Amino acid sequence: MSAQPLFNRPWVRTLGLAGAIVALFFLLWQSDEPSDPTEAASLRGESEPDGFVVNGHYLSYDETGRLTTRFRSPRIEQFESRSETVMASPRATLYGDEGSPPWQVQADEGRLLEADDLVHLTGNVKVIREAEGGRPLTLTTTVLTLNNRDRTVYTDEPVKLTDVAGVTTATGMKAWIDDRILELDSQVEGRYEPGK
Repeated sequence: MSAQPLFNRPWVRTLGLAGAIVALFFLLWQSDEPSDPTEAASLRGESEPDGFVVNGHYLSYDETGRLTTRFRSPRIEQFESRSETVMASPRATLYGDEGSPPWQVQADEGRLLEADDLVHLTGNVKVIREAEGGRPLTLTTTVLTLNNRDRTVYTDEPVKLTDVAGVTTATGMKAWIDDRILELDSQVEGRYEPGK
């Protein structure tokens, strides 16, 4: 009698088929159990963004469709769980009423809180506004907040205003972009040069 290979024997094939069926049922049974979804933030860490844009632009319009704000940044990172966007070296143009000169804003870093429509600027914040007659007004500070809903900018930190007539320093200020009004809070000091 010649020896049959092990896999050609009917009982071995039946046993292998039964084992495969048991394994298949086990896998199907395990797949029915709910699994906890893995949050993307837990995989990458809380400090890493959900997405980023290189050389990005952010535009904001009012309810009539008029462009009110244009931000640009070499790197924009978005954190969806915090509804926050972080901009490196942001540069912005804030448009007021038609015909009035825009405000130019720059800083080392910007944080857009999307739910509140607020932009917090930090580090070497500089705002330049062309005044009537072509004389620019420059404001410098370390921290500045832009409220795009109210169309205001404000800070509680020291500010320095420079224009063609002189220099004014203060602690804290608020400005209304559309109304072209600037209010200084406290410790206001000015040095003016007559005849300029």
